[in-house]
Amino acid sequence: MAEISDKVSRTLGEYMFTTEHTPKGLTQEQIDLAAILTREVYEEGRLPYRDEPKQKGMRLKIPVMSAAMQCVTGSRMGTALAQLGGIGVIYCSQTIEEEARMAKAVKRAKAGFVSELEVVNGEVDMKRVVELIETTGYNTIPVVAGNRDNYGKFLGIIDGPIPSDIPLGMKSRDFMRAFQHEPLESIVERMLPDRAVGRGEKRGMAAEIVAQVKSYIPFAEADLSLEEVNAVLKDDPNLKYMPIINKDSTLKYLVFRKDLKAHLDFPYAVVDQNKRYIIGAAVNTHDHSDRVPALVEAGADVIFIDASDGWSRWQEACIDFIKGRYPDMPVIAGNIVRGDAFDCLAEHGIDGIKVGMGSGSICITSEEKGTGRGLATALKEVTDRRDAYFRKTGVYIPIIADGGISLAKDLAIALCIGADSVMMGGYFAPCDESSAPRIQVEERTLVEYYGEGHSRAKAWCRFRYGQTDFDEGVIKRLPLAGPVADKLAKTFARVRSTMITEGAHNIGELRNAEIELISDASRIQAGAQ
Repeated sequence: MAEISDKVSRTLGEYMFTTEHTPKGLTQEQIDLAAILTREVYEEGRLPYRDEPKQKGMRLKIPVMSAAMQCVTGSRMGTALAQLGGIGVIYCSQTIEEEARMAKAVKRAKAGFVSELEVVNGEVDMKRVVELIETTGYNTIPVVAGNRDNYGKFLGIIDGPIPSDIPLGMKSRDFMRAFQHEPLESIVERMLPDRAVGRGEKRGMAAEIVAQVKSYIPFAEADLSLEEVNAVLKDDPNLKYMPIINKDSTLKYLVFRKDLKAHLDFPYAVVDQNKRYIIGAAVNTHDHSDRVPALVEAGADVIFIDASDGWSRWQEACIDFIKGRYPDMPVIAGNIVRGDAFDCLAEHGIDGIKVGMGSGSICITSEEKGTGRGLATALKEVTDRRDAYFRKTGVYIPIIADGGISLAKDLAIALCIGADSVMMGGYFAPCDESSAPRIQVEERTLVEYYGEGHSRAKAWCRFRYGQTDFDEGVIKRLPLAGPVADKLAKTFARVRSTMITEGAHNIGELRNAEIELISDASRIQAGAQ
């Protein structure tokens, strides 16, 4: 017989903060929005957000991430969010190769010490160099006595753009900016016109080509730190890059000025140990055995399992596969809405859990299937179970509130109830950096925002929803909202202001605040009259 509960399923919008005693001198600048992203282990008596953990997980500078959706998170959004202190999650409703390409693009956007370089052998024709530049979009190509898999002696750098009339038969070493201390005359001698072949050949072209050979390249020894190399780049505005050379004259890394600028422009960026932006990548529970290895190789920092129902045998098998093959790779599971589901996933060693079902602004799962739960109620039950698990084991598993959050007050309410961060789709879809399709309606630019359960994603939604017979999402058209940095700045100005009113210096202290249900009349009165 069915069990009928008399509990009421509540949404975040039904609650409001009551005020706490506001301490003197608490300002926006003093608010710490750092959020725990993956599991941490604490010694007895120590608490998350108050004390240092025994085993530290990944942390964000702001408690937000973009949803793994076709019209939300591509490489541009992933890069932008990492720069601002959050994280983007690349969607898995695409080919494995394309998702891996997007993840790689984020990792290369700010690289610090760049080790995964596209290089050419010194004897390669310029035709191959031009093809490589067109394929990768990189204009700076190191030339080595070897190849990408086996670097030999560093010879120099081809520093684009490449002239359109370059002889394609010319060897790359004859065009590069030389590294070795070879007399300039010997380089010129190798570039006589009678060696020029291919398109655009002219007599006297040697003089034009010689102009491409610039002064020898300044370099740094391999034992210098990134900070020391950046100091050199900062002092010399003419340096665009700095090769880091081993004692045997092989190329170890390349450091770019643009990465130094990015560091100065985005001081709250979240990076990995190699100073590259972090990126999340989603997988489904069907082709994960092929998708996960490709994403690990691409440099993904955390894997998100993308499923509408995370309390399932398929999810358990997916977690076990990833943890068995890649034990050090953080895995975020979900989505769930019950405490028992938390217990199940925690037993499988999960590093974080997404909570939410049916609450997304373009999700109609609850309407179509009658399944789901109000996000406030789901968060309360799951975070209570999380806290009990922490008291018992010392293991803290962070919770991500996912679905229907777009207002600063709802974000703050979710953090107060116990979420560590929030995942948003509709909030980010209208931003300039989103991957949403653009359409022009009269003089307005709109974006099309649709759910992964909509027919637009029909080729892939069977992996997330287990069926393709009916839609579990709708499509919206939203006005373009501008840069994501501007939107987040306004949102978190409001969140910080709320935290000041509640006397909370950080997310942990915000959980001590009091919230209460508001009536329909109170909600109306709280808005503009």
